[in-house]
Amino acid sequence: MWNILGHETAINYLQKHSQPGNTRHAYLITGPGGVGRETLALAFVKALNCQNPPSEGQFCDRCLACRQINELRYPDLMILRINEGSKDLKIDQIREMQQTLSLAPYQSNYRIVLIPNFQNATIGASNALLKSLEEPPSRALLILTADAKESLLETISSRCEVLRLRPSSIQELERYLVEEKTIENQLAKRLAHLAAGRVGRALTLYENPGELEAYDEALDDLAQLLQSNLRGRLQYIEKRQAKKTASREKFVFLVATWLSFWRDVMITRENARVPIVNLKQSDLVREIAALIDSNQVETILKLHEQSLGQLDVNVNPRLVIENLLLQLPVTR
Repeated sequence: MWNILGHETAINYLQKHSQPGNTRHAYLITGPGGVGRETLALAFVKALNCQNPPSEGQFCDRCLACRQINELRYPDLMILRINEGSKDLKIDQIREMQQTLSLAPYQSNYRIVLIPNFQNATIGASNALLKSLEEPPSRALLILTADAKESLLETISSRCEVLRLRPSSIQELERYLVEEKTIENQLAKRLAHLAAGRVGRALTLYENPGELEAYDEALDDLAQLLQSNLRGRLQYIEKRQAKKTASREKFVFLVATWLSFWRDVMITRENARVPIVNLKQSDLVREIAALIDSNQVETILKLHEQSLGQLDVNVNPRLVIENLLLQLPVTR
């Protein structure tokens, strides 16, 4: 077994493709962030290279090759990530990778390159990659991951074997966290909801309690701001801006967290048969949903999405947050 939550169809597919003669030259694994795209890709690499497979399409997770892949130091595996401080994968990185891909493998059947989050590649980088997809070296294997097939050039995705991953159910993830990760029941339930069924996201929150605390703090701030007047909201922005840790990324996190709350309000307002994300704030969600109508909630959701877009294109964070807060209702 690959010991991966869900994704049985994709696992079965890759197990068959790990057998000699079945492996293709390029794969694209898509799905929302935290759903396990990279975990699945690395499991496939282990199935291809395990020195002591217990059965066809499996891996032992104990041999030298499996251990090196787990530690990301396998000599025939290159993981090409966006350079620190950049938002995009650049054409120079692709050209450097192509030189590596053209070399003969050291010890396995393939020289493998994994490129996570390829939706963040520049047009130049995408076009450069086409050369490797159109004329792949004989012993090369490319694995791309992305949020969606549609985020990539059609000329890229059409040359890959595409596997689409979806989140697990909330209940399935909660059970996995309790039984496999021995996480306490209430915390497991909360993490499963916060992660919306994405196991990677749930484990990241569990392993980084500071992020969970920051998430709670952002929602506590929102609860207070909804009862604050204009002056109180401007004072809040002043305090946030004055913090030494203030950064564009922190403001993106803040707005994204608030956006999850307002989505819960819309779900509750519309009696949608969809689990809310913020269980801990469920009472406040119901309270706000009873106070404002669906059109107001829809407008607020659009405001948050616009704010995230503005932050992404480097609009002044203070102006973005001011504009957002000045348009939120006062609920006291």
